[in-house]
Amino acid sequence: MKAALLGLLLVGQPPVQISDSVPNFDIKALCADVSADDKASGLPQDASKCVSDETDARQQLDSIWRTVPAGPRESCELLAGAGQVQSYVELLICLKMNDWDSPSAVPPQGRKQDSKNAR
Repeated sequence: MKAALLGLLLVGQPPVQISDSVPNFDIKALCADVSADDKASGLPQDASKCVSDETDARQQLDSIWRTVPAGPRESCELLAGAGQVQSYVELLICLKMNDWDSPSAVPPQGRKQDSKNAR
């Protein structure tokens, strides 16, 4: 009886959705925080440079997002969105570090590309 209930519970769970689009981060809030941290550390604070960097990273992500396999995309999205810092620059760096930053990227040896994105 317990096994049947457990089976029903597991079958009834919706699948985890992996985003087909770049996540939405609040770059103005991020850059305001970065600027405040820089000011507190005695560093020059330039929120406009931060906004520009984040915007550029978002544009790069928009162009490659659907070509990146779901696994690395999900892992990097979780890392880049963890805590209070949600950064497109961090997301892009994560993908680059995993060699998934270009549409022509070939899975490194030992990694398999997921079937949804296989060509």
